[in-house]
Amino acid sequence: MQKILLSLMYLIASGLLLSCVDANKEAVSRNVGIAPSETAPALQATRFEYQPASTGFQFQNQSGQAVLEGMPFDRQGAPITLAINEPLGSNNLPELASYAGISYEVGGQINPEWPAGPWVGNILTGASAGLVFHAGELIEDSQVNGVRTLLFATNDPAGRRIQVSAKAAEMGSQEVSVSVQPALGVSSIGLAFKMKSDEAFYGFGGRHNSLNQRGNDVISYIQAQNLGAGPLQPGVNVLPGTQGEAYLFPSGPDAAYYVQAGFISSKGYSFLLDDTRLAVFRMGTQRDGGAAAQAWRVSVAGASTRFLVAAGDVKEATAKLSGINGRHRTPPDWALGPVISRTIRTLGAQADNADTYMAKVNDDLEMLRVLKLPVRGYAFEAWDILPREFTRETIRKLNSMGLKSYLYIRNYVGVDIANTERPETFSQAILNGYLARTPGGLPYFFGSTFFVGVGGVIDFTNPKAVQWWKGRILEMLELGADGFMQDFGENVLNGMQFSDGSTGVTMHNAYPTLFHKVTRQILDEYKLETGRDIFFYTRAGFSGRHALGGSSASFENSNFPGDESTDWSRASGIASLTTNMLNRAVGGAWGFNTDIGGYIDLITPVTSKELFIRWTQWAALSPVFRVHNSASKGVRMPWSFDDETVEIFRTYAALHQRATPYILKTWQAGQTTGLPPTRPLWLMFPEDPQAVTQDQMWMLGDDVLVAPVVTEGSTTREVYFPAGCWKDPENKVEYNGPSTKSISAPLNKLPYFFRCGSNPF
Repeated sequence: MQKILLSLMYLIASGLLLSCVDANKEAVSRNVGIAPSETAPALQATRFEYQPASTGFQFQNQSGQAVLEGMPFDRQGAPITLAINEPLGSNNLPELASYAGISYEVGGQINPEWPAGPWVGNILTGASAGLVFHAGELIEDSQVNGVRTLLFATNDPAGRRIQVSAKAAEMGSQEVSVSVQPALGVSSIGLAFKMKSDEAFYGFGGRHNSLNQRGNDVISYIQAQNLGAGPLQPGVNVLPGTQGEAYLFPSGPDAAYYVQAGFISSKGYSFLLDDTRLAVFRMGTQRDGGAAAQAWRVSVAGASTRFLVAAGDVKEATAKLSGINGRHRTPPDWALGPVISRTIRTLGAQADNADTYMAKVNDDLEMLRVLKLPVRGYAFEAWDILPREFTRETIRKLNSMGLKSYLYIRNYVGVDIANTERPETFSQAILNGYLARTPGGLPYFFGSTFFVGVGGVIDFTNPKAVQWWKGRILEMLELGADGFMQDFGENVLNGMQFSDGSTGVTMHNAYPTLFHKVTRQILDEYKLETGRDIFFYTRAGFSGRHALGGSSASFENSNFPGDESTDWSRASGIASLTTNMLNRAVGGAWGFNTDIGGYIDLITPVTSKELFIRWTQWAALSPVFRVHNSASKGVRMPWSFDDETVEIFRTYAALHQRATPYILKTWQAGQTTGLPPTRPLWLMFPEDPQAVTQDQMWMLGDDVLVAPVVTEGSTTREVYFPAGCWKDPENKVEYNGPSTKSISAPLNKLPYFFRCGSNPF
């Protein structure tokens, strides 16, 4: 009877597959590794070992100590599984899942997306269900040319098997591939590992919610979200499963534009999932009270996956993770100089047209000339709707003032109110077949991210579209631009079809990397021909070594964190910046590029003087200093407030200028050491229990401790000083750590400190 019931459950789960989105698409292709620097320090090797079936496999450091152990393989039974991706990013329903070392689900999953608006491509909701089976008895164990291959039987009545292959990989890591054979009908594969009692998990890309993701579910799926609750926060706080102050609409607190499917453990290893498909990490969130409650698990949509584990203390594990994943290229020195940006106003009766926008650009140049602010660049995003002669002449004027020029381009074309491209660009892309298509072969349109209009994603797997894109990039450069914002990249929908046969299911996470790689190749070729080093910064990104030859970080100079809100919130305002910057930095994406003053003000107040000043101070000792704020209620420049604001801005723009050589030095050194310019205190002081909890402070290189004010109305700041001597470079007061001190921080003061005996800038 039990076998009959099991077979019946199997048939039901297999039938569910027919009515769900096929999750068994192969990833965009197989991976190409990134070789470590020839001057990189020696790194300890990681060892892969298989223990008896009751133990599973484990990863050991060079001394033979186990740093990561899989959960046991010998679980019995084939339970029905169910996981709900709850609407609005809440987390109320428990997941029914196997925490066997390796398991897989036979069934199906469906993940409907937002088809229009600012969150195009985000998961609206979703579910997966079916029967779960797991690895059991080891039936083959072989080693050929350095690759160890294990074949396991399973408890699946269909006779499927699980193959595990492990080999030494770059940065002293172990690369492990896992596949279910045959794959037909398998909707997801899961890996579960033992979790130590006080283990912390750091990284995962541009997450706002926390530095340590223990106790959180983390979705590896690029999602446009940056919208906190604003004045609605009291209502959100009482809703179950929304995580209060960290809540982001509409996809929950872990949502991110810049996703890295990897982390550093406080217990001696780093982990990178080398897969572009939808994955969910459950970092100790199982609530059954059993052994699974002391485990973490990752599940991937598909019948196979690959991951890398690298042993080492937190500094070495961080260096290995960024070395495998890729690191932001060191920019030219001028690119880190302060920049003023002029967005185009898009909403309301005061929305700009070409004439009003040109007038504002001319006014900005006059203010820069009169005020003589210490800035090195100016960006005007709506250049494409302006007469080309105006753009060329404006760039000429900027050059005569000693300023670099920045323009703007995005990954899609559309007819909308953004006013960042000419209408004929949209027509041209449609008529020539440059856009991703529907299964029926028509251009795939989505509702504009600016609420009104439609858009279509450029297909960068189409060589003709790439050539057209090259012409658009070269047009900006031939007008004289020194750099540009490369916007969006997260708006790929499951139903999209690409010229190389990929679909949105496999392309959603891979697309930004392809987008940035195509542009980098154009710029590298241009530099060889002209000698000009062009700086560009991006929004969406993803991790891994997939067929594109690296992660997004491999091809970029810098990222901005998305559309921060004009408030003080931890969700998406100024208090979200530090966690976002540090989480992505440890994975190699360390060129953080915030919008000083915030951007989204749909439900939050217009940027205040206090917020603008505190944001200016926050950016002063971050990698990139750039004013870029609201397109809906109007841009706020330093001179939009009063003389005091202008002078404080002058002070901190000048501070950033002085710090730039030091930032560049640490940035360049990171190409060898693997340590980012901006460093969380858990990385620099891992044995200090107070230091590892600090999520509103950072180290700039080895010698600068930065503690910006991110609370409205505050004129003091509690600063934690790690062990050692720290000196305020302005008043020369010294502080000895470990200790916490209340530091005076009036509106014109950024608390930052040098390690005693150092003089970084």
